[in-house]
Amino acid sequence: MAAYVALTSPMGTIEQLQLLLSNLDLLDTHVESLNLLYEKVDSLHELLDNSDGEQTEDLHEKARDIANEAEDEVESQMKVVMEEQHDGLHQKEALESLFEILQRGIENVDSLKEELIKHSPNNNLQAGNSSIGDSSSPRLHAPTHENDMVGYNIEQANMLSQLTRDSPELEVISVTGMGGIGKSTFAKKLFSHPSVLSFFDIRGWVTVSEDYSYRNMLLGLLEDANIGKEEDLDKKSDSDLAVCLKQSLMGRRYLIVVDDIWSKNAWDEIRLCLPDDGKRSRVLLTTRDVEVAQYASSPKDPFRMHLLGPDDSWNLFYQKAFAEKGFPIEFEDVGKYIAKNCKGLPLMIAVVAKFLSSKRTLEEWRKVAKSLSSLADVDAYQQCSEVLALSYNHLPYYLKGCFLYFGLFPKASKISMERLKRLWIAEGLLKVKGMEGLEEVAASHLNYLIDKSLVIVSKRSMDGKIIRCMIHDLVHDFCLKEADGQNLLYFVNTNIDGPLWFIPEGCRWMSLQSRRFYFRRPFPDFGYSKLRSFSVNCKQIILDRCHFKLLRVLDMEKRKILHFPIAILELVLLRYLALRIRKPGKLPISKLLNLQTLIVRPIHTGIWGMYSLPNGIWKLSQLRHLHCWCMYLDSPQLASQNEAKNLILENLQTVYGLRPSCCTKEIFEGIKKVKKLEIAGEAQEFNSETGWHNNLKYFEELEALKVTVSLYCGFDYPPCLINPSSGSFPPNLKKLTLTRTCLPWNCMKIFSKLPNLEVLELKNRAFSGDEWEITEMGFPKLKFLLLEDLLLIYWKATDDYFQCLEHVYIRECRYLQEIPEGFADSVTLQLIELHKCCHPLVTFAKQIQEKHEELGNNMLKVYAFDSMNL
Repeated sequence: MAAYVALTSPMGTIEQLQLLLSNLDLLDTHVESLNLLYEKVDSLHELLDNSDGEQTEDLHEKARDIANEAEDEVESQMKVVMEEQHDGLHQKEALESLFEILQRGIENVDSLKEELIKHSPNNNLQAGNSSIGDSSSPRLHAPTHENDMVGYNIEQANMLSQLTRDSPELEVISVTGMGGIGKSTFAKKLFSHPSVLSFFDIRGWVTVSEDYSYRNMLLGLLEDANIGKEEDLDKKSDSDLAVCLKQSLMGRRYLIVVDDIWSKNAWDEIRLCLPDDGKRSRVLLTTRDVEVAQYASSPKDPFRMHLLGPDDSWNLFYQKAFAEKGFPIEFEDVGKYIAKNCKGLPLMIAVVAKFLSSKRTLEEWRKVAKSLSSLADVDAYQQCSEVLALSYNHLPYYLKGCFLYFGLFPKASKISMERLKRLWIAEGLLKVKGMEGLEEVAASHLNYLIDKSLVIVSKRSMDGKIIRCMIHDLVHDFCLKEADGQNLLYFVNTNIDGPLWFIPEGCRWMSLQSRRFYFRRPFPDFGYSKLRSFSVNCKQIILDRCHFKLLRVLDMEKRKILHFPIAILELVLLRYLALRIRKPGKLPISKLLNLQTLIVRPIHTGIWGMYSLPNGIWKLSQLRHLHCWCMYLDSPQLASQNEAKNLILENLQTVYGLRPSCCTKEIFEGIKKVKKLEIAGEAQEFNSETGWHNNLKYFEELEALKVTVSLYCGFDYPPCLINPSSGSFPPNLKKLTLTRTCLPWNCMKIFSKLPNLEVLELKNRAFSGDEWEITEMGFPKLKFLLLEDLLLIYWKATDDYFQCLEHVYIRECRYLQEIPEGFADSVTLQLIELHKCCHPLVTFAKQIQEKHEELGNNMLKVYAFDSMNL
């Protein structure tokens, strides 16, 4: 299986090479060599699929070695070509060497193909296999299910009673059981149960995992419980965060879920932050370790999760494999046999069922049943690993690398979907011809892995889009083991300070999770020259010299450095660069011609220094995502004296942090293909002279716009310096987010006329004044509305103003006591969610819910968290 990942990456490398050489005067034979090598590498995939088996394992290894060697040689020579771009003679010699390498690669692939063809079996599926598409078979029809949790109905009722009973003191309820048995799913169902939502003022969830970080636990609880703001919390010490958490929970009824905790020490640290002040607060704790469970919930015994019985195992299997699908009735017997041989482990049942849901023949099902039967006497943990291997082996070859890439992240990480997609693209894990549609393909790949129960969605946006995802600890262990076996990933997880001298020769990815890391001189090259991805998650890193000449991904977003490391400029093949820099300044990135994603964040988002980007950025034609907090861009320069048009970054899709002074017609025309834009700066920069909002019309494809004004240091907020006018905003805009803009409420009529606006977020004094009165029609397509930290007191609207509104989120609007009465007549409204709002507003919202129910409409739900008295 090792060859699949190795073959996908070179195809992306060839495409990069084609883009790089597109402006050079190449011979037709050179172009043919590029295209031919791409086609030949692509054709190997099918041959490998047909020659799968123990007898051809050595050929798979050989294919991997050939692919890696060819890619190493091609990229090494690409680097030479780029370094010689200003020397015509030497560049020509470098190009000739490059095409000699390509020709050798073609010959090696041809030789391997001949060997693979010899071992390719000619067996076709036997005729007569029952198929899900066979219309002659009678069919069963699966009922629909709303939750992945099967069984435990009595246990859930008992647990809900414990969580909401009258006992005033803080109680800790422990849930224990082996990995994959459903502890987190059980806790999640309780966490979101309506009786729990209405009973507790605050709910928080933190996943601890084996390699826990005390600070991350505190930040997770503070974030999930909506306590404090990110920029404020980031500045606090661990002890200050603990005090902040305890003070915020004091006097309120809270439920904290501590998921997947591994040690008594971790529990002791959390317990010190949880006040016991007679408010009937609860902690729900899940762990694999019975001793930890008993220690935390003493003197009460923990609840032990049991394996599912035959009926529940079949129900879960049925739900995953056949939900909303008909299937031939003869599949039932083999399906029940498979469910039985999963030994009642929910994770295993879910993974196998999802795997089989796409298999169309009875023979394929019987093959899986036979393999599971042979594992009957194997330990459940090992058995689950075997099942994961089964699911992995049957993934499409182009998804194997995407799946194993999850191993680079720390265990239990909640991974940004956008970040993951960009990393996959940069690493060349997607099989897409050209650069078009890469993000869409990456999203479909992730959805496929989610659908196969290999990846879990951990957070969604207001409009239901995936924000973060994660994988189960067992799945993470599998990714590490499989990636290590393929010599793909070297995962460093140690608290020992010091240098690292050796990684396996030829290793492609490295994930550094140690406390401190640095390179010493002289530095021996033990494997580093072949690295393509380097992910850093240590507190301190000294990077005064780069030893990763072929690196594509350098992800240091989680760790702090003082200045932009000049050594990075040697990495001319870099496609993804993420840094967190203490001191703003110039970012000399002009040589990084392959760059697709640039992310530069300050240590604290409240500090507004300026990151200045060079004119050369306009020549980074492959740039797709540019995120720099408060960045300055010069206008695009002419490509040359003989060219009469400005350079345009055709592939650029997202820009975050652009200063208002840079929002000129010239710059906007240079980035006119952008779909998501954030304009950010200090209040005085948003004056009418810049005319930033009048230039937004040049963004014909813009779908999401954020406008963020800097934190104001004075006591009062500044007067509004933004003067939007009708027609300023692009008509295709679907999402608008305003933060600290201090607009008058009468400006709302401008935004209400946007014909395609679906999501509106108003945060932290986005509008000033205490009254929002709506008197005319507007917002024809608005579905999601967020009001956060506004001084709003009165909000009035006619019943037909928000014709499509589905979800309303109100957070920290402490003075608002009523919402529009017209919501009682809405036929589209599904959710009103209130955080840190006053009790009268909560009462008013619940009255609206009651009116809906009186009319026979049970669709509207009202949830209130951490309500407060005025």
